[in-house]
Amino acid sequence: MPSKVIRDKSFHAVRTFAASGLRFSPPRMLFAAIERPYLLSKLTSGLAQQIVVLRAPPGFGKTALMKAAYDRLVAGTLTLPGQHETTLSHCSWLDASNIASPEHFVSQLLQSLGLGTIVDKPDGLMNVMETIARRDGQTILFVDNVDGVAADDRQRLMEQLIVSAPDKLRIAFSSCSPTQLPLARLKARGVLAELTARDLEFGRSDLRRLLSNSSMTAFADPIMEVTRGWPAIAQLAACILASNPTDEERRALLSGTHPDLTGYVRETVVNRLSPALLSMLRTLSPFEEFRLDLASDLGFSDMSDNDLLMIESMHPIIENGKNAWLSLHPVLRTCLERDAVFVSDEEKKALHRQAALWFANRTQLERAVSHAAQSGDFHMAEEIIGKAGGVDIFLRAGHQVLEHLIDNFPPDVLHASPGLMVCYAVVLSKRGNPIAGRERLDTLKENGKWSTEALAAVDRGVLDHIDSLIDVYEDRRMTKEQAERLEYTTAALPPHATWELGWLFNHLCIIYTRTGDLEKARHSALKALGYYREEKTPYAQIFMLIHLGLISTLKGEFSAALQFCQEAEGLVERVHWTDRNLLAIVRLATADALYLQGDVTYVEQTLAESMEPLIRGESWVDLFTRLFSLLARSRFHVGGFDAAAAALDKADEVAVERNLPRLKTAAAIMRVDLLVRNGMIESATQAVEWVNMLKEAGGPDNWTWREACDFDLASARFALAQGNAPQALQVLQTLIDAARTSGRAFHRMSAEIVAVQAAWKASRQHEAFVHLQSAIALARTHEATQLFADEGHGFASTLRAIVRRFGLKVFSPDAVEFLSRIVGHSFGRQPRMTAHAHLVEDTSTPATGLLSGREITVLKFLSEGRSNKEIARGLGLSEATVKFHLKNIYSKLGVSRRGMAVSVSKHLKLTESE
Repeated sequence: MPSKVIRDKSFHAVRTFAASGLRFSPPRMLFAAIERPYLLSKLTSGLAQQIVVLRAPPGFGKTALMKAAYDRLVAGTLTLPGQHETTLSHCSWLDASNIASPEHFVSQLLQSLGLGTIVDKPDGLMNVMETIARRDGQTILFVDNVDGVAADDRQRLMEQLIVSAPDKLRIAFSSCSPTQLPLARLKARGVLAELTARDLEFGRSDLRRLLSNSSMTAFADPIMEVTRGWPAIAQLAACILASNPTDEERRALLSGTHPDLTGYVRETVVNRLSPALLSMLRTLSPFEEFRLDLASDLGFSDMSDNDLLMIESMHPIIENGKNAWLSLHPVLRTCLERDAVFVSDEEKKALHRQAALWFANRTQLERAVSHAAQSGDFHMAEEIIGKAGGVDIFLRAGHQVLEHLIDNFPPDVLHASPGLMVCYAVVLSKRGNPIAGRERLDTLKENGKWSTEALAAVDRGVLDHIDSLIDVYEDRRMTKEQAERLEYTTAALPPHATWELGWLFNHLCIIYTRTGDLEKARHSALKALGYYREEKTPYAQIFMLIHLGLISTLKGEFSAALQFCQEAEGLVERVHWTDRNLLAIVRLATADALYLQGDVTYVEQTLAESMEPLIRGESWVDLFTRLFSLLARSRFHVGGFDAAAAALDKADEVAVERNLPRLKTAAAIMRVDLLVRNGMIESATQAVEWVNMLKEAGGPDNWTWREACDFDLASARFALAQGNAPQALQVLQTLIDAARTSGRAFHRMSAEIVAVQAAWKASRQHEAFVHLQSAIALARTHEATQLFADEGHGFASTLRAIVRRFGLKVFSPDAVEFLSRIVGHSFGRQPRMTAHAHLVEDTSTPATGLLSGREITVLKFLSEGRSNKEIARGLGLSEATVKFHLKNIYSKLGVSRRGMAVSVSKHLKLTESE
């Protein structure tokens, strides 16, 4: 009998019988699969409804997913949702490929279901359904490769099968092509579920897990660009990496030209295309995107209905984008471009020239410029750029669009045109070379003012925009006076000037952040975001969401910061997912908040991967400061002092390379802090002198509120390490007062934490208690435990001393729970590994770390009304030992007798069961 049979057993204790025949068993698979339980859950949920259709191009894991479900069902380790009380009698598999006739299909189906004795008659399929309906338990049928049945026969037989299936028959079938089955009717009945390529494709997290055992994990992002989530290509990439590839093989993999990748695409995709469709795709393969009406106007008008159906079925390998735009998977493009080598360069240029005119006539100016440049007609490209508003192409569509255009122009053409020179200045600055970008821009000025030639080629507003954009990268001319000028300009603009207003408020946000007015910075960012949303420009929206995340972190609103960053990352994933620099900026902003919540290892790994795109791409001083500060702190926990110091050395290198004195000052302050944390006081003394020298030499532009606050914190730690607690406390109190007034809750919280130790060591016990309460109030809502942990074991000892002095009764239950996690879980333990670990419910006793395990047990007996003698007998201790424990409990709870201890214990929930 070819089906797996479950006889007279409950679901979790099953008997299985081996199937016979290759067609009736899942194929063998030995690739390094990763667990994707959400897909298995979606499949089993669909089977619980009744019918599941898995439709995706080849290589998306349809067969692998059905095989995983089949194996677990017959092994008794998987159940269908809501089916716990229903027995499973049969679990069958049928490979429908190369079935020649309807009769053959029915015959194979009978065998797969273990019903080979039923006579195959015209109504044989209905006999099958009736027999299954009379079975005691359920039958589950997996049908793989239904495309293998001839089209007309497949439609008729599969339609009869799924429409007439009794409730006891559950069916999952896979297909590479859209089916002509009555799926809408089944959906309306609630009995059908679909899994498409979008469900089955790999996300970034899936790819990272697939590469987790490889030394190339850091290259997950570029590999994602090559594979685009195509599971089979990702599996091949993982195999290549696991085989210790040569440098040449690695380059071929990352460029999508490795023979293993192209060979698979040829076998599964290219060989399935008709000659007409193949010819069209080969010719259009140099195009990033195209439409069928463009293809028709270029001479490809003989597409059959089957060709159009094939294009539809290949999504997302042939991506169906918005407004009917099509794009090819990178590896497919590689295969087709190699096949098109017979096309001469002149023919390619003529094709691009035709496309440029086609796009220009339809006001698709960005694409028109790109094709004009690739055709070699730079005069046409320059004219189109002028019509498009020049640099507005970048401002509205994103850096990669402009970069792609500029890369197609020779240098002499770029320098001959003021409009192109402005574009080139932007590209250079975005690539991490703002000095060269400024040089190009300055050539368009005369005595510091825009030249007549520049104003004739580019709008004055755009020139000012780019000028101020490079100011941000160079960290100059961002003063309160500049903010007042911009505020005046915004007031003069009408509400419908959304683009200009969006940029002005964007720049105001940056200036206010630099000058320390965080509330105005947030207000400006929200206004800019609103205007950019009206303009429907995702690229600009992403940056405003990033700014809101960074500002929220400085204001101590870490949960809000994560929400803004997650929204920004979602936009990048959907629209600009190939922009590694933009993705790195988003991840840095996210890491800033996640570090505070204790995800140290995750932050270190993320920043290690993001560092190179940030250094070689767009970034500015505040981003660099956060990058290297977080990297040094996280590496100090993960890899020790030397690893952290190396991060600061890299910060110095970037400061010199980009001519950013403020970054050099910030790195010097970070070094003071790091040296003090590592106990290297002599070296810290020299580092403090170096910071003071940089402060005097740099002037006011290189010493903002951020450097002042960070240096005050580092100086306070330094004074505390030297035994000068009163001096440290004086510096910290000034910082706390200023931060409270200005709404800089992050620095206030940091200062309050250090002030706890400073006040305690200065014998100001009540002040230490007040600072601790304030720090907990700022941190607890957002689960910000890491700043406490950064202070080390000495801080944990101070906390325990405060508890002994004041007792737990003076804290709220939530504060006790937070304190216990700080003391019990944050010091001397490994940091949490994932960004979402804090979502896991913590069932530990609230007083863990504050009360010992023995003290909690004694307190439980005390709460039950037991005497000292009974407690001693129950624990096998002497009464003297019990009294010793009770004395410690009274001290920590801040009480003097048994009844008060029980009352405080109940209020703080110290003896609740785990």
